[in-house]
Amino acid sequence: MDVQVRGKGITVTEAMREYAVRRVGKLTKHFATLHGAHVALCVEGQTQRVEVLLEGDGVKARCEDRGPDLYAAIDRVADKLERQMQKHKGRSHRNGHTNHHAHHHHYGHHGEVATLRTAPTILDTPPEPITGRIVRHKQFEIKPLSPEEAVEHMELLSHDFFVFANAQTGQVNVLYRRTDANYGILEPER
Repeated sequence: MDVQVRGKGITVTEAMREYAVRRVGKLTKHFATLHGAHVALCVEGQTQRVEVLLEGDGVKARCEDRGPDLYAAIDRVADKLERQMQKHKGRSHRNGHTNHHAHHHHYGHHGEVATLRTAPTILDTPPEPITGRIVRHKQFEIKPLSPEEAVEHMELLSHDFFVFANAQTGQVNVLYRRTDANYGILEPER
């Protein structure tokens, strides 16, 4: 699997890069359909944040974690992603889709690791944010999915909403998480 590691507000050392690649790369032993991962290591004041996006055959999974220790956050993100992928694999099996190469194994903690205090950091003081503007444009592929499949994809991405083509109606719908922990679908009027 191709694992790309980049830093935001931090210089990524070779040790950090190797640790992230090794820890995230272990997921391919259990989920053979994964072919790429993007790992972002960020410093936000005294907090370290790790964000990982996994890409596989028709599946994307996203997870993030933060804490005072970057290496521990990498471990927690990898564990969360493994649980997410295992949950997705279980749903796929129940829906009749199988992956014969996927296996599950829980990895324990790897003992003590160095903290980020010894790593070189770049501390930029960000300007005051200007709100109310469109600051990002994103393009993505819209696949025909059932609403149940859309829920699975949204959960794998850890998003609060998901845009998809409803396989039943052929229309573009927006699936969203409600405050009561249920889901809602927005569909255009006909």
